[in-house]
Amino acid sequence: VNLSIVGDAKNFWVMDCGEGQIAWTGTAIYNNENSADKHAPVNIKALNVFKNWPPIVETLIEATDASAIVESGVYDREPVSSWGALKGTFKRTTLLGDAAHPIRPSLGLGSTLAFQDSKCLADNLSGVDLGNTENVANALKLYEKERIDVTTPLQKKARQEGADSHAENRAEQMKALLDASLATKKKTTH
Repeated sequence: VNLSIVGDAKNFWVMDCGEGQIAWTGTAIYNNENSADKHAPVNIKALNVFKNWPPIVETLIEATDASAIVESGVYDREPVSSWGALKGTFKRTTLLGDAAHPIRPSLGLGSTLAFQDSKCLADNLSGVDLGNTENVANALKLYEKERIDVTTPLQKKARQEGADSHAENRAEQMKALLDASLATKKKTTH
């Protein structure tokens, strides 16, 4: 991230993509269903969400073609103790990735967890007679147990990080961290 602007329970980041290209992303806690501009073009919604922010934010949003702006929600759910096989609900069915453990993007782990799930599932099914329902069920139970132990704390941490990043006083928190870091650096250089 080359530029990060935080405050008012919102975030706006600008990244250099090379070759004269930049990308930006903005996040805010926003209820589109009850919004007066629910049916407005996405660029207008973005301008409304980031109204009265530093001019660079408005400039970047206005310079971006509305068709290039992707509006999406962030959804998760409480971790669950089974994705189907572990509780015996299903013998030959389980889930992986966001279907099993939807996670907020605040840790940047969604794809990584899906790849890890796939590897763990393949490892647990390796050598299993797929025609034997009980052996498959046992392999799926092992897979779920291994992965739920990993993904549950990460889902909780991602939820907390997401909430923290949109705290009303986030800018003040970040300033305090920067001041503390600079004070520590100053002590070590003198």
